[in-house]
Amino acid sequence: MKSQRSPKILQISYSDGMDHLLVLREKIGHLREEIADIQKLNEQFRRDGGNGTEAQVAHGKRSDRLQAIQLELVRLADLGRKVISSEQMKEKHRTRLHLVQQKRAS
Repeated sequence: MKSQRSPKILQISYSDGMDHLLVLREKIGHLREEIADIQKLNEQFRRDGGNGTEAQVAHGKRSDRLQAIQLELVRLADLGRKVISSEQMKEKHRTRLHLVQQKRAS
């Protein structure tokens, strides 16, 4: 005779301790500040005529950094979509779990 086992209920918990969207927004805010600083320095470079090797090198470094920021923003946008998708899945799971619990309580 086989013993009947009751199915184990696995409860999945999600970390609510970290607001991933808030972290992304803060990172984007810092990048915006950096872009604004670079824009000011580039304006000064143009006003001063961009003369001198040192000024040219600094301008090149700023241009490189702007390109790096652009790539970072693309990656953050992708990550943001994943976080939102993950949040939607969590909510969907919570809704299903709540419905199952309500059904059992009935």
